[in-house]
Amino acid sequence: MRNNHHNPNKVPPFKPAPEHWTKKVHSWKAKVAYETEDDAWEFLNQIPRLKALGWHPYLCKVCSKWHIGRLHNK
Repeated sequence: MRNNHHNPNKVPPFKPAPEHWTKKVHSWKAKVAYETEDDAWEFLNQIPRLKALGWHPYLCKVCSKWHIGRLHNK
């Protein structure tokens, strides 16, 4: 009997930086990166619903590019 079954969807034992990564069901995915703040605002202005929910561009410390997200108060 072989016991070498490996679950490829196993959650990693670490928690990546949430400002750069987003959690999917069984994996992590890098957020969409924009080269400039203007590019991020241009995308955000195309979807007014996100602006109404409080989403805004921010500079990522991991990749030094711009992402779009919400401000979480801790």
